[in-house]
Amino acid sequence: MEQPTDQMDPMEQPVDQPEAPVKKNLNRNLLLFTVAAVAVCITVLFLAWPRKAPEPQIDITITLSKIVNTSDLATSVFQYQGIVEVPNPKNPKKIDYYICYGASVYAGIDFSQVKFRENKEAKTITATLPEVQVLDTVVDPSSMDFMFQNKKADSISVTDVALTACKTDIQQECTTDNAILDVARMNAENAVRALAEPVIQNIAPDYTLVIENPTNDPAESMVSEEGSVKDEA
Repeated sequence: MEQPTDQMDPMEQPVDQPEAPVKKNLNRNLLLFTVAAVAVCITVLFLAWPRKAPEPQIDITITLSKIVNTSDLATSVFQYQGIVEVPNPKNPKKIDYYICYGASVYAGIDFSQVKFRENKEAKTITATLPEVQVLDTVVDPSSMDFMFQNKKADSISVTDVALTACKTDIQQECTTDNAILDVARMNAENAVRALAEPVIQNIAPDYTLVIENPTNDPAESMVSEEGSVKDEA
């Protein structure tokens, strides 16, 4: 008689399920979820965190142009004393009379034509000034003193003729006298420096102001007799 055995039927033996891969996948998914959650939190904090707005960049050349262009015409006033001779209209070789007179000469630049440019490498601001011009000449009629060589020339119309002669004389003097334009140019430079340098020191203290002047032709700088002075300094 056969003895019963404790062996179980292979079909009835329990099968062990692999648990390690399931735990590994679970841990990996949990890690990915955690990383994603942290990333979302960082993004939200970054977007919500108050940020300082960037300071606007100031174009110093535009600022200088606005300041200088709103200024009055840079004008220098020169007092001139002259003597002019008036010939006889019928015989130009003869002098009817001499006139001693005083006149005011207005010379300067138009500030609206001053141009600025910036050199970031050299750290300079260059101001290019327009040509200095004789803007107007004004003869003072009360200053005219006559020295008649021809008594017949002393008539009612002599004042008008004399005034025209004085105006012509002062205009001719201005075309040949560079000293007037030189002084007016120097005064214009000083005026531009007085306006521009405080602005540069405030906005860009490490920058230097450079003044450029064109070469003036006195003959081209003279205005017509009917020219007028826009502003007096």
